[in-house]
Amino acid sequence: MCIPLSSEATIALKSFDRVPDSEAGLPRAVVEELLRVGFAYESHSGGVVNMTAAGRLWLSQCAG
Repeated sequence: MCIPLSSEATIALKSFDRVPDSEAGLPRAVVEELLRVGFAYESHSGGVVNMTAAGRLWLSQCAG
């Protein structure tokens, strides 16, 4: 079973494989969606968003 994500969040998650996380420049709403489902985490200093292992698993099993 795959957690549904908005198309914007799916694209953002896929971009983490191509663009360094801190340079992705994601809209805050997309970041919040990825944080809410546990596919990303934000650094303590803020501004840097990184993909979690769960995000990588979702990409390999659910992303089209």
